[in-house]
Amino acid sequence: MLQREHILTGRPNINWFDATTMLRLRRHSPVGLTRVEAHVLRGALKLAASHTKFCKFSRQIQRSDLVEHDTIERVLQGYGNEASASQRKVKSQHPLKRLGRNLERSARKMVRAPLENALRATRLRSSQVKFQSGDSLIISGSTWDSFDPDWLRMITQEQGVKLVAVLADMIPWRFPHQFHDETVVSSFVEFAAVLAQHASFVACISHATQADFLEFAHSLGLAPQNSEVVLLGSDSATKGCPPAGLPGDFLDRGYILGVSTIQVRKNHQLLYQLWRRFAEEGRKSIPRLVLVGAEGWLTGDLRSQLAKDPLVADSIILLNHVGDANLHWLYDNCKFTLYPSLYEGWGLPIVESLQHGKVCIASNTSSMPEASQDLAIHLDPLDFIAWHKTILGLVEDQAALAMHEQCVARNFKNRDWSDFTEDFFGSFALKTRTWQKVAA
Repeated sequence: MLQREHILTGRPNINWFDATTMLRLRRHSPVGLTRVEAHVLRGALKLAASHTKFCKFSRQIQRSDLVEHDTIERVLQGYGNEASASQRKVKSQHPLKRLGRNLERSARKMVRAPLENALRATRLRSSQVKFQSGDSLIISGSTWDSFDPDWLRMITQEQGVKLVAVLADMIPWRFPHQFHDETVVSSFVEFAAVLAQHASFVACISHATQADFLEFAHSLGLAPQNSEVVLLGSDSATKGCPPAGLPGDFLDRGYILGVSTIQVRKNHQLLYQLWRRFAEEGRKSIPRLVLVGAEGWLTGDLRSQLAKDPLVADSIILLNHVGDANLHWLYDNCKFTLYPSLYEGWGLPIVESLQHGKVCIASNTSSMPEASQDLAIHLDPLDFIAWHKTILGLVEDQAALAMHEQCVARNFKNRDWSDFTEDFFGSFALKTRTWQKVAA
């Protein structure tokens, strides 16, 4: 079959690895979806270059454009090392100097604009990806909000492209009320329908995600055979350095750590209410709560409460922009971690906590027991009393905490990102019947 396709197309079948998410978010702090795409791209760079190319999709003009190998290499080298845009310092300039620079820039634009536009149009025409039957398009990042479902149907049905996708979760379908925009939910549902109907391979990052995907497909009258579970990896636990601006008594007082995007599904409201109750009860032994994560949607009320409530003013610290080295340090030095999310596709912070030998109290829903290898303390995310009792128990009973830590150290089986990429590329090759030699 592959040999026949090579003759028909006049060239080898190409595996096109999409890098849209990495290119769009490369200057932001790493998050789960960019980590996955980064490791897929790293794996792709090791494949034979004659069969492997990279691309990015523009939804505005409905097309995918070529991205050179050296661009991918450069972006991956800088990934996670650059400060986010909000952290960069802008040098102050004298107003007259700034005015002069602006005038000079405007003049240059007027002179160069026509030539640049012509060159850009030529470059866009030459860089457009021309898929051929038998090619594969591999999308592994923030896929559903990047691609147009009609375009995906067109390249799979009319051009014979094999669609391969990493599916992180089915949360917009399962919990549509937790998104601020109905168009977001409808876009996701349409994208998931394309995967169920037309994808050659869907890599689900947990058994819980696969179960949700199959339930969704069955609701459409479909019974897809194209999905497989490929569990995520995680970065190795290393020594790091503390974030800037921490209180002087930070380590003396101790802290409990929560890592996740600050959004309503992550259930930070529970943690806020717990620390407020601890303050009302006058419990001086409770360490600070440190919440690490970028700001998401539907959390305006929570941010206002944290900023204005005097009972938690000195006991809850919110860190929005933390690099990998800082995060490793925070894991290493915390008492234990909390992850009360309502629903997940995986639960990487649970894994990271266990990697660092730290006990994690986590929710008992969806994929989280799977992610923890059943080594976390799992509770109902809505059971305030259970969380209150369990946190107090670990704070006040050091022997119990030590016992849990020993259980983690004895039983946790680490899975790094190389395990993920090896499993992903092996499954991808089997599902699409695409075999290629790895470059030396």
